[in-house]
Amino acid sequence: MKNYIERYIYAVTKRLPEEVREEVKNELQANINDMLPENPSDEDIEKVLKTLGHPRVLAKNYETKERYVISPWFYADYIYTLKIVMTIVISIFIMIGFLEGIINLEPNNLFMQIVDVWAKIFSNAFQGMLISFAWVTAIFWAIEHSARKSKCEDTWKLKDLPEIPKVNNKAKISKTESIIGLIIGTVFSILFIVILIDYMDVVGIYDNGIIVTQIFNTAVTNTFIVFFIISAVISIVVSLLKIYYGEWKLNLAILYTAFQILSTVLFLIFINHPQLILPEVFDTIAFYMEIDSVNVIAGFEKGVRIFTIFVSVVVFIDLASTWFKTFKSIEKK
Repeated sequence: MKNYIERYIYAVTKRLPEEVREEVKNELQANINDMLPENPSDEDIEKVLKTLGHPRVLAKNYETKERYVISPWFYADYIYTLKIVMTIVISIFIMIGFLEGIINLEPNNLFMQIVDVWAKIFSNAFQGMLISFAWVTAIFWAIEHSARKSKCEDTWKLKDLPEIPKVNNKAKISKTESIIGLIIGTVFSILFIVILIDYMDVVGIYDNGIIVTQIFNTAVTNTFIVFFIISAVISIVVSLLKIYYGEWKLNLAILYTAFQILSTVLFLIFINHPQLILPEVFDTIAFYMEIDSVNVIAGFEKGVRIFTIFVSVVVFIDLASTWFKTFKSIEKK
């Protein structure tokens, strides 16, 4: 009979603690014998063993003690804590990766520089995820094995029950929009900063593939690089917090407002800097358009003023909408 019964029993008992193996072996042998007819054939044995089920499943049924890393008593708290820690740690690691990528630009190709920065960001984010998962799991494992279930049952009180949260859809933040905004914002920031660092001398007016006039004054743009890097890092943090909270809260609204005002002021100071555009640019444009350079300068300054007003209005509307949603959320609570 090819020892099917003995092999089946062994497959079950090898998965059990050593102290119960002999008892389970005898019990299982007796049960199988009771289920088999006299002089059983291989088909009879196969039918009985199939009825009992897979050895791994049967072994699980014989276990008297549940096996898990984090018990059901702490699992919900474990997941909640893991989300918070992961958000914080991954945010920090993403910022570090972003700064490392920007500061240590190596490839000469613009596309490869952007890819290199993104690679550092994703690599650091993955490391942060692994580190936070390992530490939180280890801590909760220690808590689980030091706490007693009876103590958890006896010490809880009715006043410890959480309040039912009030739903306010107007204050909700779309996670999809926040994730898309994070990706687009990060891509734009990387591209913009990489160009500021390495490619400002090739941004110019070209004629037949030859640069005629460089547009931007690198002495001015270089002074803004560090501020744009700081702004980009804060932008990533704000986006991650929006994804984490999922709704407008007072502290998030304050942080978002401060960031929007500071980043907008920085950008407007940058584009309104009187020495940002080299004087030769206006002369070159005037030459090709056959008009006076004074008119070119006047038109440029007017365009910058209109753009400044437009950006300010858009930011004002965005902040007004944010605070409207935030106050509605506070009123509901």
